[in-house]
Amino acid sequence: MNHKKHICIIVDCLCGGGAEKVAASFSFSLEKAGYRVSIISLWNKINYNYTGKLYNLGKNEPRIKWYKQLKKTLLFRKYYKQINADYYVDFRMRNRFLMELILHLFVFKIKKMVMSVQHYNIAYHIPKGRFFKDEYSRAKAIIGVSKDVKRALIEYHSFKNVKYLPNFVNRSLLEISKSPLLDIPSNSILAIGRLKNSVKQFDKLILSYKNTRSCVDGVPLIILGDGPDKSKLEDLIEIHDLQGKVKLLGFVSNPFDYITHCKFLVLCSKFEGMPLVILESLALGTPVVSFNCKSGPSELIQHKVNGLLVKNQDFKELELSIDLLVADKDLYNKLKKSTINSIEEFTGEKVIKSWETIFNY
Repeated sequence: MNHKKHICIIVDCLCGGGAEKVAASFSFSLEKAGYRVSIISLWNKINYNYTGKLYNLGKNEPRIKWYKQLKKTLLFRKYYKQINADYYVDFRMRNRFLMELILHLFVFKIKKMVMSVQHYNIAYHIPKGRFFKDEYSRAKAIIGVSKDVKRALIEYHSFKNVKYLPNFVNRSLLEISKSPLLDIPSNSILAIGRLKNSVKQFDKLILSYKNTRSCVDGVPLIILGDGPDKSKLEDLIEIHDLQGKVKLLGFVSNPFDYITHCKFLVLCSKFEGMPLVILESLALGTPVVSFNCKSGPSELIQHKVNGLLVKNQDFKELELSIDLLVADKDLYNKLKKSTINSIEEFTGEKVIKSWETIFNY
């Protein structure tokens, strides 16, 4: 088969997070558009479906830390050269200074690198220092996944090679089971994300939910995800006697059954990038209640059209918005009717064309 170009996707893993799911979905869009696809994964955590040839650096890792890092770096260098892609799109967290320095000095060909910045907190993706500012300035492109991320990249680093390319959803990958979910009521409120309170604020969500009329009336709150604060959330639920109302169901690689089954999705993060979970929810016809945090929700949610956009970090308003969407059936039905068509420009078919302008420039 004659391919347009060879694109290699670089990820920390293919499990757990939104950026990793975006990368996995990206592999299908690239292949459909006629590109040859390879993937380099640093960790042996592979749960998401993907396509292309996978180079898994996390298999058979040594136990000795320094030897593990050395072996992984040498293997990374070997595979990078062996793949010899036209371009490498890097979705990783890149905030470890020494690791990134080694990769830039001994592995990467910077002119072939496309650096995806998935968070409004851009320090997650760009290490400090003049060296990295110069390196990123020479990359093929730096991708801001929201308009605010793009703006921050230009404002704080004065990069000239920044492109706005939003995260997107592949509708063909949203697999829905034919078997109904019997373990949770269909009027449930849903939240999805890594259980890290400093970012996702599930602890504050639980306390806000406790103050709602919806909680008093027995409308359940379902939380999907895993992470370092799981035990803290379990303790919080027990302390406030919410065991029968708040359910922590762990990480679910295919959350789409829950999204379609529950009444609406709620997001109360401190910051985001371009939240894939909002895109997936709207693509499946489920309205969203979200803080207008930096960044992404305001690009996806039209207030009282396909969801409710809540003043950033105003948990009292969040409580009122949850109760409003539970109680007001006319408003809920209006929002639900507008969800699917509202994200047309954030589909793989649309966004991949913008990616092609970078690969072909």
